[in-house]
Amino acid sequence: MAGSIDSPGLAGARLSVLICETSRVQRRILREILEDGGFTVIEAGGSQEAFHLLRYSGCDIFITGIEVGQVNGLELCWRLKAEAETSHIHTIVMTALGQEVQVAEALDVGADDFIPKPFNPVEMKARIRAAARIVRLQRDLRGQAETDSLTGAANRRAFMQSLERAVFEADRQTQPLSLIMADLDHFKAINDTHGHATGDRVLVQCVSAMRSALASQEMLARLGGEEFGVIMPRCCREEAEQRAECLRRATESLVVENDAGDTVPVSASLGVTVLMPQEYMATPDELLSRADSALYRAKASGRNRIAFG
Repeated sequence: MAGSIDSPGLAGARLSVLICETSRVQRRILREILEDGGFTVIEAGGSQEAFHLLRYSGCDIFITGIEVGQVNGLELCWRLKAEAETSHIHTIVMTALGQEVQVAEALDVGADDFIPKPFNPVEMKARIRAAARIVRLQRDLRGQAETDSLTGAANRRAFMQSLERAVFEADRQTQPLSLIMADLDHFKAINDTHGHATGDRVLVQCVSAMRSALASQEMLARLGGEEFGVIMPRCCREEAEQRAECLRRATESLVVENDAGDTVPVSASLGVTVLMPQEYMATPDELLSRADSALYRAKASGRNRIAFG
């Protein structure tokens, strides 16, 4: 077994690495090195599988050979760097003897680093350590760009990216996926009557209350204005209904005061939809549309309630 990749300052969530290599032996060696270093490893035996996983697996680092199928590693690099959803993925190209001229081409199309094959495990570990440092710095910057500055919740951009990955994982693992759209009732009236400072306090306290009602693997995002979204992996209809009721009660029980010290009543309407494993694979936009239609029915039925779609 390869030695551990010890790297100070790399504590935190595990990074995931996608390996694209036609040789099972090479993939096994890389997997041992990476898993021993604390990385989550995803394997692709060729370029077609790799391209699909690049878009939906949420990997942080991509290691690829050059001759990996009908689409070669250089083309894969170009494609992932050309798409906004995958351009941040740190890419390392492995080059065999006789492919040195393609190193320059790889860097030109967007590869971040390269390593010759057969690779030296010590050198591979060093390059992975460097890649991990860069990825974590970039992740911190993206975190700032994907966070709502007022409430600290994820913003719409982060929500849509996470929903796309959640739909992919639900399909891959044949697990249910639930989605909630929540909207604060009469929020415009709160702003008009009590002022925007009070409205901001309502939003901040709502996010805090909603977070306390969610499990750690569930994502809360502010989608805009007074609208929120919740992604709940591996959550069936019964669990989704219970979670939505917890969110409704948490919002309804808030005690928010205006500048004069008066209590401002707060409530939320929620639309819920559930993607079950036996269903056709709905797109993220279809799930959003279903949850949004359910939210509209909850509003039309009197507000401060839950509806399914």
